[in-house]
Formats: sequence, C-alpha cells, structure tokens
Amino acid sequence: MARLAKVTDALSPEGRRVMVQGFAAQKASAWIAQAIKDATGETVAERTIARRAAEWRAEVERRRIGRERMEDLVAAMKAGGMDASEQIMALAQSHLMEHPDSLTGADPIELQGLALEGEKTRLKKRELEIRERNAAVQERKMALMEERDRRVREVMEKPAEKMTPEQRIEEIRSIYGIA
Repeated sequence: MARLAKVTDALSPEGRRVMVQGFAAQKASAWIAQAIKDATGETVAERTIARRAAEWRAEVERRRIGRERMEDLVAAMKAGGMDASEQIMALAQSHLMEHPDSLTGADPIELQGLALEGEKTRLKKRELEIRERNAAVQERKMALMEERDRRVREVMEKPAEKMTPEQRIEEIRSIYGIA
C-alpha cells in the first residue's frame, strides 16, 4: 500500500532533521515549528508537527517493543542451547506465524539461498567445534608425553647403586607401556 505524501515530506533535509531532533528532545510543537523556521525559513503548522510527532512516537514505540521481543527470543534460545542457525530459523518461523503474507512475493530461489547460507554457517560452526576438540586431544597427548618423559628422566637420574641397568630399562619400558 502506497504511503500518502505529507506536508513534512516537502521539508528540506535540514528541516526534517530539526523536526526529528525536536521529537527526540520531546519539545512542544510550537517550539519545533519555530526551530524549523529559524533554521531553514520553512513554515510548518503546529498541528502538522503534532501529528508527525504522534506518528514518530508510535513508530519509536513499535520498534522498541520489537527490539525487546527479539532480545527476549534470542536470550531464550541461547538459554535453550540453540546455535545461531537454529536461532535464525526459529526467528524466521516466528515472523512467518505473525505475518503469514510477508513472503507471498518473495523469490523462492533467494529464500533457498538464505537457507543454504544458514546451513553453511551451522556446518562451519560444527567444523570449528571438531577442530577445537581435536586440539584439546592433541594437548592431552602432549601433556601425557611430557609426563612420561619427566618420569623417564627421574629414572635415569637415580643413582647407579640404587638400580641396575636391567631394572632401569624395565622401569622405562613400564612407563612407556612396552611389554
């Protein structure tokens, strides 16, 4: 549905900036109208400013509610242990339930592409997790080898009068698990 043109649409960019700054600062319509006139020389009726301010506040509130809702959904999904691709899919499904007609004109190939990108992201995350696990295994192996080497050094540093060479070799074999 096309939006009807509004008087404030004809304002210069500077006039619109002054108007929005006035809305954000919660200034009165008369103050905003005067600020626009002072800044740009353009004249806008106070009633028009008041209507635009009401529309602006409603849009800001709608966005705030949407942002809070999205933050709540993401927090709930993270608490539920969902990964990023699952979160995106859940958010898309939630949006479709609320706005079933939103994809009527959507390009199915583009949607499939988005789904594939989500799957790629999930697979990359999985690959990263596997690499992290492999690195942890390698670190444990290295720590085990270092511990064995330390124990072998201790055996080698024992005085000759406490151990015979055969006992020393047998002890080293047991450290390495050699029968």
